[in-house]
Amino acid sequence: MFKIVDKYILRNFIPLFVMSFAVCWFVVVMQFLWRYIDELVGKGLSGFMLLQIIFYAALSFVPMALPLGILLASLMTLGNLGERLELLALKASGIRLYRIISPIVLLVVGMACGLFYFQNDLMIRAQVRMWTMIISARFATPEMEISPGIFYTGIPGYSLYAKERDPQSGLLKRLMVYDMSRGYLNPRIIRADSGRLVMDKSKKFLVLKLYKGQSFENLQSQTYNTSTDPVPYMLPRFDYSETFIPFDTNIKMQDEQELGSMYVGKNLHQLQVSIDSMIPILDSTRYSYARVVQTGILTGHYQSSPYAYEDSSALATQEARISQLEERYRHPKAEDAQKLPSLSLRDSLQAIDMALDKAARIQDEARIYSASDDGAFYSYRTFHQEWHRKFTYPVSCIIFCLIGASLGAIVRRGGIGMPIIISIFFFVVYFIIDSFGTNMLRNETIPIWLGMWLSNIMLFPVGIFLAYKANQDSSALNVEAYVIFFRKLFGFRGVRKIEYQELVIEEADYVAGAHSVALAQEHTEALLKSPLLSRPIWRIWRYGRYQEDLLRLSRELDELTESLRHTSARMLTSKLGDLPLLPTRISPLLPHEERRGLIFALVLPLSLPLTLFFGRVRSHLKSDLKTTQSVLGQIAQEVEVARQGTQAKTNTTEYELSTTPTIPSDIPEEVAIQ
Repeated sequence: MFKIVDKYILRNFIPLFVMSFAVCWFVVVMQFLWRYIDELVGKGLSGFMLLQIIFYAALSFVPMALPLGILLASLMTLGNLGERLELLALKASGIRLYRIISPIVLLVVGMACGLFYFQNDLMIRAQVRMWTMIISARFATPEMEISPGIFYTGIPGYSLYAKERDPQSGLLKRLMVYDMSRGYLNPRIIRADSGRLVMDKSKKFLVLKLYKGQSFENLQSQTYNTSTDPVPYMLPRFDYSETFIPFDTNIKMQDEQELGSMYVGKNLHQLQVSIDSMIPILDSTRYSYARVVQTGILTGHYQSSPYAYEDSSALATQEARISQLEERYRHPKAEDAQKLPSLSLRDSLQAIDMALDKAARIQDEARIYSASDDGAFYSYRTFHQEWHRKFTYPVSCIIFCLIGASLGAIVRRGGIGMPIIISIFFFVVYFIIDSFGTNMLRNETIPIWLGMWLSNIMLFPVGIFLAYKANQDSSALNVEAYVIFFRKLFGFRGVRKIEYQELVIEEADYVAGAHSVALAQEHTEALLKSPLLSRPIWRIWRYGRYQEDLLRLSRELDELTESLRHTSARMLTSKLGDLPLLPTRISPLLPHEERRGLIFALVLPLSLPLTLFFGRVRSHLKSDLKTTQSVLGQIAQEVEVARQGTQAKTNTTEYELSTTPTIPSDIPEEVAIQ
């Protein structure tokens, strides 16, 4: 039973899902159009047929756009709830995260079931009609577009060249036509001052209309002989000529039954029947091909009778004989070698030539068998892939919902920017893994089921991990935490945040503060001159013990800032904020003991990058210490000014108190006031 919270979450999710799914759907369909635009444009397709192709393509790409739309919508929904602190309020009221996202998960499970039914029924008809139209357009005759100055060869058996073209009337000028419809050895060459190329109403013939020209044509058919006898020809002139060229531009729709027998036109039950019927055929064909090739190799190699692989007893006898021959002539003895017949050079060359011919013949047969096996395996693989694809897309919807909802609860950022970036990242990762698995199964490196489910298998643990972290309110995926870590790693530790106090109850002790400032200046100077910062970087492993001085100075600066922050001097507060935040040590990987440091330094593959990292941190530390030294000098001056100002105020107050007249007790209060 849905509660108010569930209805509220669904009211937030459904509009975002409709928007994100529409955008993803549009992008996927546009990608299809960009891919097949060359095969659709310029083929004389009507606008209605183009709209049909786009409509059926849109239906075919619903399974690809739906998981991405679910990922983006769930991420935006939970991100908006977290950004508006509504997610925090729901958790504070005792509702766990899995209960908050349960209505979205149930809705997505329903979408996954609907997607399975859509793939198994409606999408099959859409795919068959879409690919039928695309194949029909692919084999359709392209429209003619004769460009001036370029030979046009789009008409079979003809080549046309026009020097100019009138843009108003479309008349081709200075025209040259090569008619090779009767063969390349019997061409007819026509030159004309102008001409037109028009299509008849039936769109089955082209009419070539030429004005004021001359043609060249042989009167005797030519052959490939090398005869030098003269060939009669004619050069007739004409004022007007018409030539009819067969050129059918009508689109002939392919039969949908041809695609219905392929994997795109089968549902789950039909695919399973096709797979079950192809497995024994594929196995028996491979076994037969292998035995035939093996028989040819052994029969030709040992010059024996045909290899009887069908008779098991004869097969065992021949294999035993072959083993004996191999054992006998592999390491022949001296007396056996003398008994072997010797061949002359001519006989040896002839034997080698015969062996090479037999090897080439066997190789050609194996290549033919391999091509035949590839064709049979392609049909089996495509049927098996399509069978698994009807399940992988619905499951990916659930996985993407889990990932998106968990990331939205962790990131807690709504809007469009961050969710789109995260969604594109996970979709690209999913697509890369899916492409990798598809390529692996095509090469028969991994089973077909593993290649099709590889992307879901890889991303499902990621979704479970993110859901666990989001339910535990973990900050492991907090972006700001990683930003702070990398800022510290590269030496950017931020600034002190000291705010000026308008009301100071108790003024700071400036005398003690001046003493602390002077002491901090001495320690800063001593640390800059210490071996840790002054010696060469490759010797830093020996001086890890001086990190204690850095720790002491960092604590002194913190105590100094805390003791002087309660001041009425604005300039002093500003200077306290300019003090850098010093680290307590250069790195936890730098040992304090000199002996351990030397041992680590000898481990060259590991110590070299660490030494370079220590050098970078030390350079930042030197810069901070020099800044600290300068700021401490300015703080000392401001402390002295604040101390003098406080002392002047104290002296003024004591003087006013000493000069105030005392009122005798026996005088009435009214008189004293007067």
